[in-house]
Amino acid sequence: MSSILAPLILLLLADLLVGDYRLFTSINIELSNFILDFTCIYLTPTLFTTFYFLALAVLYTSKNEDDKFYGAISLVNGSVSYGVGSAIKVLVARPRPFQILDGVRIIGVWHTSTYSFPSTTTMLVFGLTLPILFRKSKYGFILAALSYLVGFSVIYTGYHFPSDVIAGILLSAPVAVFTIAIGRLVVDLIRKF
Repeated sequence: MSSILAPLILLLLADLLVGDYRLFTSINIELSNFILDFTCIYLTPTLFTTFYFLALAVLYTSKNEDDKFYGAISLVNGSVSYGVGSAIKVLVARPRPFQILDGVRIIGVWHTSTYSFPSTTTMLVFGLTLPILFRKSKYGFILAALSYLVGFSVIYTGYHFPSDVIAGILLSAPVAVFTIAIGRLVVDLIRKF
C-alpha cells in the first residue's frame, strides 16, 4: 500500500503548497518537450495496457483460486470506479483546465467529457490496479507506478488538474475495498449453494 500512499502524499503536498492551477501550469506548459509528449500520449497508455493484461494472464493461469478472484475483481472494480467517477463528475461539474485557463496545451487524442473532477481515467487505472496490488504486490507495484504515470499524463496533456488526479486516486481506494468485499460475499454465497 505504501506504493500508492507515498506518491499520493507527495502529489497532495505539492498541490497544497504550490496551488492547483500553478502546479497544473508547471506540468502542462513549463515541462513541455517532445520526449514527454511522446511518453504521455503513446508510451504510458501502451505500457499500462500491456502490463495490465500480462498481470491478468498471470492471475488467470494461476492454480490459486484467490489469484483468479482478484483478476476478476480487478476488471469489475475498474468499471465500477469509472462509473462512480463519471457520476461524481456530473454532480461537481468542474470545467476542464483548457476551458478556464489561458495558454493550456492540449495534446493527444483523448476523449473528453465536459467535466474534469475527478479524473475518470485515473479512477479507471487505479481501479484496475488496486485489487492486483492487494493480491500480488510485485505486479501491483509496477501497475501502481504506471497508474501514476497515467495520472501525470492526463495533467501533462491538458485534460485534468492535479486535484482531479488526486481525487481519482483517493476515490478509487474505497471503491476497491467495497468491490472486493461484495465479491467475497458473492463467492461465499455461490459456494454455499
